Order: sequence, then structure tokens, then C-alpha cells
Amino acid sequence: MKILLLLQVLCLLALGYGALIKAPTSRTNLNVGYVTSGDKLLHRVNVYQPPIANAIQYQDVVYRGNFTTWISAVQATEVGATQYATPWIIAGGIGYNNVTVRVQSALGYGYYYWIDIWGR
Repeated sequence: MKILLLLQVLCLLALGYGALIKAPTSRTNLNVGYVTSGDKLLHRVNVYQPPIANAIQYQDVVYRGNFTTWISAVQATEVGATQYATPWIIAGGIGYNNVTVRVQSALGYGYYYWIDIWGR
């Protein structure tokens, strides 16, 4: 009976440890807002940074429209194999006439993203 309990505990520990060492497999894309029929592509830029060992890299993409511009969607799409980078909005955004998107790499990795800004 004690051996059976010990085997069960070892199996549970092995399953838990296996879940901890798995690398993330999903892409990290940014999709904020909606593109409707009246919207047009205001700005498109690609950001690329090759990996550098033991470094975290980032880049800010800034779009400033005139005062009549209204942003309705911001999309950052990862290109190619995932490199575990993260994009997010740090200023402005939906409903504003400006937006700043930051793309930050994981430690020792790079990134390659297409950033689209839609609006009227």
C-alpha cells in the first residue's frame, strides 16, 4: 500500500514538473479595436530586431495623426517563427489621434512584427 501511494505521488510530481518546463508555443499578437468598412489603413510599419545574447530589446512605434484623425484599431502581428516577444500600447490608442506601441523581446531573443494602425 505504501509503495502504491509513493508511486502516485511520484507520478503527480513528474506531471507537475513537466508542465513547468514546457516552453510557450503561442504567438503574442496585439489586436485592439475593430476595422469597419469606413476605416482606412493610416500607418503600417515592420519592426525587426535580430537576437542578441543575454539582452532584452525594445522599440517604440509612434503614430501621430492630425486632430481630425480617429484611430479605430491597432494590430501587431508576429511574422515568422515565434520569438516570444510582447507588443503593447503605452500611450494613446483607440479613440485618440495618436498611439505608441512598444515591442519588447524576451531575454536573448529578437522580434519581427507588422504593426497596422486603422482609423478615419
